[in-house]
Formats: sequence, C-alpha cells, structure tokens
Amino acid sequence: MKFYGYKKDGDELLELEEVTLQCSVNELEDIIGFLIETKKKHSSVMDKTDICHSHFKDWSESYNKSNPDFIIVSKFK
Repeated sequence: MKFYGYKKDGDELLELEEVTLQCSVNELEDIIGFLIETKKKHSSVMDKTDICHSHFKDWSESYNKSNPDFIIVSKFK
C-alpha cells in the first residue's frame, strides 16, 4: 500500500510517509461505506482491466466538494 498526495495548489504527485484523517464518527461511517463499495466495484473488474479507481467525492452525496478528494486506486497487473 502506498499513499500519495499533492501540496496545496501544487501539481506534483508526492509519495507520503504518513496520512492523517480528521473526521467525525458520521464521516468515518461514510468512509467505511465507501471502502466496502469500492472493494466490491474493484473486485468485479479485477480480471477485465489493469487499473481501477474510485473517488470519494463522486460516491458521497454529503461530502463537502471543496474538501480534498479521497481516491482509491487498485492496480491489478
């Protein structure tokens, strides 16, 4: 597992050493739901593609779109 991110207003992708999520219990429940659904989605295309990604901003109806996105990327090959 690797973590990547950008500096605020930056465009260079950086590998991160540590990630901290500050969230409420309700937001944590949303993240858990997203991860469960993402696992199902990515598992269903595992033999059909080399890579798959899912955006939390696209999945969550309640997430504040001005906050940073949370993206899960699965590489299969």
